[in-house]
Amino acid sequence: MKTDLVEIFQTIRASLQPFAALGYTVHENSETGYDLYSEKNIEVDGEKITERFFAGVYINGSEVEVKVNTQEFEPSNPNIIKFDSEKVGLKVNSLDNEKLKEIDTLVEIINVHFKEKEWV
Repeated sequence: MKTDLVEIFQTIRASLQPFAALGYTVHENSETGYDLYSEKNIEVDGEKITERFFAGVYINGSEVEVKVNTQEFEPSNPNIIKFDSEKVGLKVNSLDNEKLKEIDTLVEIINVHFKEKEWV
């Protein structure tokens, strides 16, 4: 089990990095933050959208936050934390294989949602 925040961050970032090859663009790639956006130009209700947050991982204080975009999607996992109106995720201060699998599954579900909505 990993408890070092930097090690947790780097492990989760490594699991997110392959999505950059699937049509997402890296916006932040630092020692404390990594996030991916879709930059597909779409129009929703007459509003043009050129970028949309997909997923990110950040060291924040004594925790690592994993955030995903849940716009037009309602996750049912009881461990999910609502960060704002469009971002939910998990706060992690220890990481084992089971928790990493939970994070990977959450990100993959959001990826499928993005594909279905043709946002990527």
